[in-house]
Order: sequence, then C-alpha cells, then structure tokens
Amino acid sequence: MDFKEYFKNESGRGFLATSNNQGEVNIAIYSAPKVQADGTFAFGMTDRLTHENISQNSKAVYAYSTSPYGGTRFYLQKVKEETEGSLIDQIRKEADKHVHPGVGNLVKFVVYFRVTKSVPLVLEQCTGDHSQHLCELAGNERFDLIKELAKEPEYMCTNCGRFADDKKSLCNPVLLTDIAPSLVL
Repeated sequence: MDFKEYFKNESGRGFLATSNNQGEVNIAIYSAPKVQADGTFAFGMTDRLTHENISQNSKAVYAYSTSPYGGTRFYLQKVKEETEGSLIDQIRKEADKHVHPGVGNLVKFVVYFRVTKSVPLVLEQCTGDHSQHLCELAGNERFDLIKELAKEPEYMCTNCGRFADDKKSLCNPVLLTDIAPSLVL
C-alpha cells in the first residue's frame, strides 16, 4: 500500500491507540499521519497520556475510518521522536489553523512509527449473496428467519459477530471451533 496516496485520496477520522507497560489502554483522536519518504508515519503529540504511553511501550495501533465500515488499521512500532525541526513547526502551524489558534504550542513532540502491518478496519468485504446474510436480514427486520438460521450455530461472522448454523448466512464466517475460547461468550 502506498501510504501517501492512501491518505491523500481517502478522507476520514483517525484514532491512535496506545498502552503503557502495565497494559492500560488509551485511545485518542488523531489527524492523518505525515507520511515520510521512507513510509514511516509521523504524528505531532502533546505531553499527555498518549506520549507517556508510547514512551513506555513502543507499539501502537492507528485506525483510520473512511466510512461506517471502511478504513484501515495500521500496526505501528515507534522508531524515534523529535522536539524541534521543520516538521514540528509545520504540525504546529496546521494545528493553529485547523483546530484553534494557539493549540500548536501544545505540540511538544513529533513521534515517528514504522508500519509493521496494515489490515482492513472491519476485515474483508462481504462475499456471496449478501441479501441472505443475517446482518441484512436484521436490517430488514426479518427476525423470525434469523431465529431459524441460528438455532444451532457453528459459525460466527468476523465482521458483525452474529452466529449462524450455516456459513452461507454470514459475510465473513469462521468456525466457532477455530475461535479462541476467550473471544466467544
């Protein structure tokens, strides 16, 4: 994936998830990253919880939502950070312009990340006859039919989490026996 082209052509909303060394998770709204020539992502950060977490645990996930179910998750590994330079100056100016005058002064760091993996935000697109899938049936309030199709479920949809007897009733089915026990209630 060409990250520069992706963010140039897709409008959306971003969320950066981090955790400290105790596993306590934080998520914050973040604008699209400044994609560098080598493909690394650069984010301007204030001296708050996200930066504190990334100082303790160098891994993060950036989710970029382009539609209700579209977008991409980027798994990140911190590579460096800076407290001065032309990029932090540019980020500060953009924050002043797009958020509120003076907000740019709060940006204290530019943190750079290597993308280790990218996956669709909500897994893969639906295959098969979507009109017969439980998500579509629920949208059309066909609950009696859903009850018939989910009496003895063997599959779960990895998109919506619905259960069904037959994989043909789901967009992205996975056998329940293939799911880690902690993921199934």
